[in-house]
Order: sequence, then structure tokens, then C-alpha cells
Amino acid sequence: MPSARQESRPRSTPHETFERDKAMALPARVFWTLENLAVRWGCAPADIVGWATEGIIEIVTSVGMVQCSGTEPLIGLVVVCAEDIMPLFWGNRLEAKACMIWRIRPQGTATWKIITAPAHGVPIELHDLMVTTKSAQRFEDEYDPLHRVHVSPGRSSRHDWEGMLQALMIRLFEYGLPETQADFVAQGQDWFVANAKDGSVPDESQIRRKLSLIWRALKKPQ
Repeated sequence: MPSARQESRPRSTPHETFERDKAMALPARVFWTLENLAVRWGCAPADIVGWATEGIIEIVTSVGMVQCSGTEPLIGLVVVCAEDIMPLFWGNRLEAKACMIWRIRPQGTATWKIITAPAHGVPIELHDLMVTTKSAQRFEDEYDPLHRVHVSPGRSSRHDWEGMLQALMIRLFEYGLPETQADFVAQGQDWFVANAKDGSVPDESQIRRKLSLIWRALKKPQ
């Protein structure tokens, strides 16, 4: 028989359970679709494809089992050859129909594999194309595409970036450069935790984007 203490304990309502579950952090994003990433960076999907042709970023997709010349069958996530998907963007607008890809390679490899079965290649549409979060993060660390997002005149930024940068410059003068970029970013994050008036702290990735250019400049050989 339940004790009086157990009987008096209030039960969680479905709403309370939902709110508690909602507060739990979700795993980090694994992929960006090409369309969503273009919106995030303020560019066209065709721009990302162009950068992929230069080897600056990788575009991936998932394929069913395919046979490639001289290799075991491939299945799952693969890098696509950007030149193969360019027909999707001919005429400076997205084509409604799919295009065929013939060249793929497993992630972490450099040699393209030619698809031999299906003999006609694999059909690909725009919504099939993705960029891994790791690849997107490397691009953002190098080129800072989000830096172009500006604050409208008369509207103040939510976070005191100038105050954080001033504090870090003083710390650099007094103690020198930290050993790693991660330590440098952590110092910026600690400043926001200690000084944010409304308790609002930028995401670590935002701080890293702000500080990565400074870090690389400070680490560049003189």
C-alpha cells in the first residue's frame, strides 16, 4: 500500500512533462540542405555548387546501392561531383527535373568513382543535396559568411560584442595569447556570462565566428 507521502506527491501533468522534455537539449545538427544553407549564408545554391567545383566545400547525398568501376558496391552518404549537378542551375534558375550523376566518392577520399550500375547513373534533385555541419563549419570559420548580416540603423545589437572584444584585447595585453582557439573562444563566452545584463549569452559558434579572424591574424607568422 502506498504511503501517505507517496499519495500526497503531485503527479506531473502531460503539459509539465512536455515542457520538461522540450527544455532538454537536442543533438547538434548533422546536415544542412543546400537550400537552407544558402539562406543562412545569404547566397544562391548555385554559389555553393560553384565553390564545390573549386574544392572549397563538399556537397553530399545519400544513394542506394550502386556499383562503381573497380570497387565494391557503395551505399549511403557520398560526396557528389559538383560539375554533375550543375544542370540543376542552368539558366540561373532551378530546373524542375532531376539530373543524373555518374561520379561519387566516399567521404574522406579523393578519388572519384564512376557509377557503372545503374548504367544511366543516379537521378538527383535539389532537395537531395546536403552539406555536412562539419564542412559548413569549416567554411564559416574560413570565410565568415554570416559577418555580412548587419544591424539596421537605429537598432542596437542584442549582444555587447564591442565590450567583449575590448575585454579580450586587455586580457591579451596582460597575459598574452591563449594556447588554443578554443581557449580564446571560451574567454569570450566567459565574458558574456559574467557581463550580459539580461543573461543572454551568444551561442559558442557565434563567438567563434567573431573571433576566428582575429585568432588567425594573431597566429600568422610575422
